[in-house]
Amino acid sequence: MPVIFFFLFTAAAFALSCEPYEIYIREQWIQSYMKLDGSKVSAHARDGHCRKIERSNYFQDSTKQRFKNIKPRIKKWNATEKKIVQEILALLPPWLSKYYLAEILRGDVGGSPKNPAASFASNRVLLIFDQFFNENNKRAIIIHEMAHIAISSIDPELKLEFIHASGWTIDSDFKPVAPHKLLLSDSKNSIDEDFSNYIETFYVDQARLMTFNPLAFLAIKKIIDSKENEK
Repeated sequence: MPVIFFFLFTAAAFALSCEPYEIYIREQWIQSYMKLDGSKVSAHARDGHCRKIERSNYFQDSTKQRFKNIKPRIKKWNATEKKIVQEILALLPPWLSKYYLAEILRGDVGGSPKNPAASFASNRVLLIFDQFFNENNKRAIIIHEMAHIAISSIDPELKLEFIHASGWTIDSDFKPVAPHKLLLSDSKNSIDEDFSNYIETFYVDQARLMTFNPLAFLAIKKIIDSKENEK
């Protein structure tokens, strides 16, 4: 049972791991084509793989990305907004600053006027909405979104330790069941969201985290220590 529990939670909650400077490219079908030398390449399936992200791709004024559940209008960055985000990125905890972003985009309300930002771990995109620039806790917002991106590279045993400590269980259909005691209201949405809330709170209010759930605090601290000590 522990093995099944481990597999279901880690497989469902965390994406395939790539290095912090890489992006995961999903499996895709390649149509047949002709090379420049005239030779023909037959149609074939290209396996999913990790590809290095170049730092020069950070801030973009447009994108070919398609986002699930939200339909933001992508806008051009102005110099002031870009400077604000750059300054916040420079203040990230060292282990989170290792994670490259394929694109940093400037969007409108993103489906909710109260939504300051969103991240998409699979394609390493950070999307900054209008509300972000009205918030006082900009660093906490970026930490939260970068935690979503970092999740896939965390040691599976440490992930499971956090899952247990936070209070997640599985029901008779092997679906994750949220803890009765939630750190933040949206922690119930997924293990991923709960994890990012814990990482954010660790850097914003450690005293509260230690009081709220000492075991989960220790699990998060162990994860952060392991990432900070990585070579």
